[in-house]
Amino acid sequence: MKILSAVVVAAATSANGFTNAQSPEFQGPRFEGPRHLEGQANDSPNEPFQPQQNAYPTGPTHPTGGYPPHSTAQYPTPPRNSAAPRTGPPRNLAAHEVQMAEWAMFLHHQFHQRVEIDTERKLSELPQLILEESGIPCSLDQSAMRIAKVDPSSAVVQLRASEIPMRVVLNRALAPLNLAAQLTQDGLVITAAFTKLARAGIATDRWAGISADTTKKMESDLNKTVSIESDSIPLDEAIATLQEQLHYRIELDIFSLEGEGLSADIPMRIHGNETKFRSVMNRMLRDQNLTFQFEDNAWVITTVTAAEDRPLNRVYYLEATGLTESISQAMQLIQTSVDPESWEVLGGVGTMAPLPTGGSNRTGILISTSFATHLKIEALFDALRAGTIGEDVPTKSAPDHDPRSSGNFHSGWYSGAALQSVQGGGSTNGSSQNAPNTPQQTGGIF
Repeated sequence: MKILSAVVVAAATSANGFTNAQSPEFQGPRFEGPRHLEGQANDSPNEPFQPQQNAYPTGPTHPTGGYPPHSTAQYPTPPRNSAAPRTGPPRNLAAHEVQMAEWAMFLHHQFHQRVEIDTERKLSELPQLILEESGIPCSLDQSAMRIAKVDPSSAVVQLRASEIPMRVVLNRALAPLNLAAQLTQDGLVITAAFTKLARAGIATDRWAGISADTTKKMESDLNKTVSIESDSIPLDEAIATLQEQLHYRIELDIFSLEGEGLSADIPMRIHGNETKFRSVMNRMLRDQNLTFQFEDNAWVITTVTAAEDRPLNRVYYLEATGLTESISQAMQLIQTSVDPESWEVLGGVGTMAPLPTGGSNRTGILISTSFATHLKIEALFDALRAGTIGEDVPTKSAPDHDPRSSGNFHSGWYSGAALQSVQGGGSTNGSSQNAPNTPQQTGGIF
């Protein structure tokens, strides 16, 4: 009996001329529920598709395998050389690909369905609530929770709405925590809203080879206010005075200093009263062509040449900088505005490379250069984020990747083989040039 009902529903859908590609009911966030006037017939081929009352399963009544019932009806195909659009998937489409497309449509429909809700729950309880309210499987991205510094067992979300799409309700509830709901081929994932995190100064970069705890202490030292006043103080005495005010010891790279005819007792002129440590160090060392960096859990004072020979690696994420559209443009900006002669393109030793944009990687750049140059890049990105508003522009250049990967699902549609097959065109060997960007490239946030 269930199979017969599925066939009847599929045949009726085909007769009404419904297509996955054309239906206004399934086009991103513009979906606003049924649009028929009360009492108006739904038998016109020019009217929007109206999902039947129980067209999609909800809650625990999901069919085996997690997909809505699969229709076995034949989809009419226009004759060869005909300009008429297809009215459904091609006849040679594999059954599992049709199921994937139907599942995508179901998730998208439920995600934009209007709900009536008024409750306050812990974040850890939100996945079960979403499943009960909309029938959408939901999970928490624990890695994203750690990055966003959110404890699901204690964080509280408020969901209050009357006849508002579930997508909007979740966005409002998660925004104070810098989180967002991302629709994937497996359901909803509550993850970090990285653009919001970056604007809050969270998870904007990461040192390679330096732990998060050590990084936190480094930042504390760099921003700590210190006091030292002298017109002529030996370098080693100045170091002893500053070291008393910091978390880490300060060492002299004697071998590098002697290589340039310098010693530990060279006189230094320092005037810093309640001044940040980073500023004091820059003022004190630049006149002697010296610099400082962090090595082996210590601040090391060395020569500029020696620092360039021992570069540090750091990943910079581009969210909220206005540079996500073109990674090459971001790299060019850094090379022309921050120590231009230090980069490999002009004969220096500094290098940079874009992070791979496939999978779930964030848009970013891996840069290898001296510690002092890293501090200048950090200041540049802070200035860019302070003056950038709005959403990030999707990255244009992205390597080909598996169209069935979890990162290839956008607004409830597959951007690769499944979607193209359902629409009746395109290759199934990779992502389409005109297909939507993956959630990872766009931020994936609805």
